[in-house]
Amino acid sequence: MELWSNSTLVNYKGKLGAFVGGGVGGVVTGETTSFELWVLVDAEKHEWSKHLYVLPPLWKNVVAKSDLYFVGLTGKDEIVLSELYLYDPFYVYYYNIKDNTVTRVEIQGMSAFKNFKFHVSLDHVEDVKLMQHV
Repeated sequence: MELWSNSTLVNYKGKLGAFVGGGVGGVVTGETTSFELWVLVDAEKHEWSKHLYVLPPLWKNVVAKSDLYFVGLTGKDEIVLSELYLYDPFYVYYYNIKDNTVTRVEIQGMSAFKNFKFHVSLDHVEDVKLMQHV
């Protein structure tokens, strides 16, 4: 198992996982037919298991001409993908690995940031309490 710079590391059921796939630079498009999730089974022995996911035929219609990148994996076994640049409308894609289904969700109110490069993250928590200056 070799990790490439475009691999996305995830927590897969408590184990280290890495998404590998897509085209050049790890880009996933409507033309992508499958991708791999490698899961570290034994770190000392460097053993990995390979999970191959073949995307449903509907994938091409839902994703169309978008260039997507792996964001992560939800606790409900959904792989989250997003574009690197913000376009209007902006979508986040969920691929359910159990059901082999894809869902496109439109995120509204992002037009002010159109054409900016950004990163979508999962499970981000920030402490927003006000700090007192002493």
